[in-house]
Amino acid sequence: MATYIVDNSVWWKAHRSPAIAQRLREIATQDLILTCPPQVLEYCHSAQSSSDHDDHRDDMAAFLEASTHPDVTAVTSIQNALWRNGHVRGAGPVDVHIAAYAVCNGATVLSSDRDYEHIASAVAEFRHEYLPEH
Repeated sequence: MATYIVDNSVWWKAHRSPAIAQRLREIATQDLILTCPPQVLEYCHSAQSSSDHDDHRDDMAAFLEASTHPDVTAVTSIQNALWRNGHVRGAGPVDVHIAAYAVCNGATVLSSDRDYEHIASAVAEFRHEYLPEH
């Protein structure tokens, strides 16, 4: 069984992309999906109302929270690796933080955006799976 952290790009594109929805179903039934604070905050940030925010929180509560939390050194090491590899702003702070959670929990980030490609090119121990929308 593999362990995944699902980036919000996947959650939001799954409703309009049959291929993304299928892969998400496969992972949800065969593997472990973890959440982490920056991923949940990003997911809940899209809420349109307080009741919508409650629903978003409930969505994420269905998954196990990552048990190991990265420290400042782990997070800034990923950011520094991006700088050293020419991807100065190749991934935002939330994605860098999610990547640090993935590394310290042995998880793969499932995403449908390219920010994690930059992290993977700079950080050897980071694993991700990119799902194109089309």
